[in-house]
Amino acid sequence: MNELGERIRKLREQCGLSKAELARRVGVSDVTISYWENGTIKRVGHSRLEPLARALRCSIAYLLGNARDMSGASHAMLLSLPLYPLTTSPETIGVNAVPISHFPMGFIDNALIKKDDYLLTPQHPGHFDFCPQGTLMLARNCSHFDGNGLYLVERNARLMVKRLEQDFDMILDIFGETDSHHPEERTHVDKIVFHAFIPAIWPMKVMAF
Repeated sequence: MNELGERIRKLREQCGLSKAELARRVGVSDVTISYWENGTIKRVGHSRLEPLARALRCSIAYLLGNARDMSGASHAMLLSLPLYPLTTSPETIGVNAVPISHFPMGFIDNALIKKDDYLLTPQHPGHFDFCPQGTLMLARNCSHFDGNGLYLVERNARLMVKRLEQDFDMILDIFGETDSHHPEERTHVDKIVFHAFIPAIWPMKVMAF
């Protein structure tokens, strides 16, 4: 019986991830995900266990079938959002990023949360418009512009949070907090690498528990 593969499949479906998306987050091919799930490959390499557990929002112990963990910590992780530190380096949100904690969903309006959302909190050094240190950002992975709002984007190998608005000519106006009435500049969508949409921001002290 392929218990590990079945666990991976069920968790992937609970998280609303396709095989291709899970593969991207773990750093393997979608064929490898299929082999894990159907038992062709019966063991997950050590270097892949942590990113796989992180993507599936469970502990490594749960993933490997630790019965004591299955009803305890791992279940709590499935009912929480991972919280990642954010710096201006793109590496901080890559597949090797490690959460600093898991935030219980009960402290956030569930109407705001979609599957696979996560939290970011800005770290020193680094300055981000609209969300200084001491704030929590709800983040939702995206690879393209999907309506006006706040986005975590990459430009010149540096992460930044900007408010983006698009006109009828497919030109983006980029706004910073220093002057929210006038765009800092205008650019075509292919000039920016999109990492996440930011649907909500809270002061950390308001969310303390």
